[in-house]
Amino acid sequence: MRPAPASRLPRLSGQAAAVVLATLAACVPALRKPPDLMDLAGGGKPPQASEAQGLLERAAALYARRDPESVRTAVGAFVRATAADPARVEGLIGAVQAGVWLSDHEEDAAARERVATAAVQAAQWCGKLAPESAACTYWLGAALGVQARERHATGLSALPKIEEAFVQAAQRIPEYEEAGPDRALALLYVRAPGWPTGPGDPDLGLEHARKAAELRPDYPPNQLALGEALAATDDPDGSREAYSRALELARARAAAGDPDAAEWAAEAEKALGPSAPR
Repeated sequence: MRPAPASRLPRLSGQAAAVVLATLAACVPALRKPPDLMDLAGGGKPPQASEAQGLLERAAALYARRDPESVRTAVGAFVRATAADPARVEGLIGAVQAGVWLSDHEEDAAARERVATAAVQAAQWCGKLAPESAACTYWLGAALGVQARERHATGLSALPKIEEAFVQAAQRIPEYEEAGPDRALALLYVRAPGWPTGPGDPDLGLEHARKAAELRPDYPPNQLALGEALAATDDPDGSREAYSRALELARARAAAGDPDAAEWAAEAEKALGPSAPR
């Protein structure tokens, strides 16, 4: 199983090899017209509006299991819920979130690319049905990020759209997803290539990491993002402190049954190395 990144978002083209591949590849558009909702859901007969709530509840229960097979099924159920009642865009938001998770946990590269593309398509539908929704905007940025990671050819066209989506979300719903917009911006600026290829700027990344940690200091991914940003800006002592705090918080959440906490703890332990507390 591939370890999940700190933010539940992708590692955005920060490595030299990825930058070279993206630069050499043809610049493929990151956004294309999405398929019909029922095609995105896997086909079949469109459900009735009365089925929407039940589909949402089933999808949420499947996603809560955090195993790939269940989450794959959850994605389809989430999309079918919105197909049943287009006002229930939380189904599409759930589909994108589940797709982002899957893109970090599918073993096969083709499967990761497929679910990342489907997440982008669900986010496009979310924005179409609820154009004023900042949550749809946020998840579009997340989905474009995992698609750029899995399809390097979309990376150059995606980076400005990813940045724009997260900036808008940070302005409108800064506390969403436990300060997710600023956390996402922090990782984008730390990991992305810098000018002229991309928006990378570790100092700006640190600013957003600090904002996320201030808004939600007890959320482990915010401390993980802060640790990464501090390391990228040459503050190893501050970085270790943040990673140590993330590990402490993640272990407490794991003991309380948080399904994602073990992966956060593993990321903190990896960053801390052999000296990580046991």
